[in-house]
Amino acid sequence: MTARNTYLTKVLIALSFSLILSLIMVSSSVASANQESINQEDPYRIEEFNINTPGELQVRTSGGHITVEGSNSNSVRVEMYVRKDGENLNSSDTNLDKWDIDISQSGNSVNAIAKYKDNNGWSSWNNDRHSISFVVLVPREMSTNLKTSGGHIKAKNLEGNQAITTSGGHLNLANLKGQVEAKTSGGHIDLSNLEGDLNVKTSGGHITANSVVGTLQARTSGGHITLSKVDGTIEAKTSGGNITADLESIGKYVDLRTSGGNVDISIPNGTSADLALRGTFVNGKLNNFSGEMDKHKIKGQLHGGGPKISARTSGGTVSLNFN
Repeated sequence: MTARNTYLTKVLIALSFSLILSLIMVSSSVASANQESINQEDPYRIEEFNINTPGELQVRTSGGHITVEGSNSNSVRVEMYVRKDGENLNSSDTNLDKWDIDISQSGNSVNAIAKYKDNNGWSSWNNDRHSISFVVLVPREMSTNLKTSGGHIKAKNLEGNQAITTSGGHLNLANLKGQVEAKTSGGHIDLSNLEGDLNVKTSGGHITANSVVGTLQARTSGGHITLSKVDGTIEAKTSGGNITADLESIGKYVDLRTSGGNVDISIPNGTSADLALRGTFVNGKLNNFSGEMDKHKIKGQLHGGGPKISARTSGGTVSLNFN
C-alpha cells in the first residue's frame, strides 16, 4: 500500500468515526427531547392563593398521588393532574362530572380535595378509571393533612404539624420540622433530615430514616427498619424484619424489637448507657462494663450507666458495635 493510499484510508476511517459519533449524539438528543416531552405534563387545573404564615393545607384524593413542597414564598400554588389509562388529560379531553372538586382558600387555610360523588368512602377510585393527583407548592411554615386511598405521598421542606396517610402507596418525607404522624397500609416509608416528634407506621413495607433528631416511633408489620445518623429517643418495632440502628446519641431511651430478624446497633465510643440486650445470640466487645453477659443476653451498665438501650429478637442475633 502506497503512502497516499495509507493516508486516504486513515482519512476515511476518521470521517466514518466522526459520522458515527454524530449520529449517536443526534439520536441521544432526540431521545432526550422525547423523554422531556413525555415527562412534561400539563396540569388539568391550577389555582394560586396568597396567605399569611403559618398556614394549613388539606389535600385529599382517591387513587392519585400527593406532593407538597415548601419554599420561602408566601403563596400557595395547587396543580391538579388527571390521568386515565396511563394518559395525562386536560380539560378538553375529559370532564369530571362524577367528581366533587374543591380547591379553595379560607383565611390561612387551603383545601385541595377530589372526591368521587357516587361513594362516600375514600376507596371509590376503584369505580372510575380516572386518577386525580395534586402537586402543591406552599410556604415553609405550613401544617398539612394529606390523605389518598391508593397513591404515594411526598412532603418536603415544611415546618409544622404533618398528618399523612395513604392506604397503598409509599411515603417520602424530607426536611420536615415539627410533629409528624405518617401511616401507610402497604408501602415503604423513607425519612430524611427530620426533626421533631415523629410517629410512622406501615403494615407491609420497610422503614428507612436518615439524619433524624428528636423522638422517633417506627413500626412495621413485615419489613426491615434501617436507621442512620439518628439522635434522640427511639422506639422501633417490626414483626418479621431486621433492625439496623446507627445512633449518634441517645435521648431518654432506645427500644428495638423484632420477632424474626436480627438487630444491629452502632453507638459512639465512650457512650454511657444501661444495656438490656436479648436474642438467640448476643455479641458485643464491651469495655468498662458491669453486669451479666452470656451468649443469649447482655444486661448491665456501660461506662457507669445512662439512658437505656433495649434490643430484643425472638429468632435472630443482637449485635452491639462502636464507631
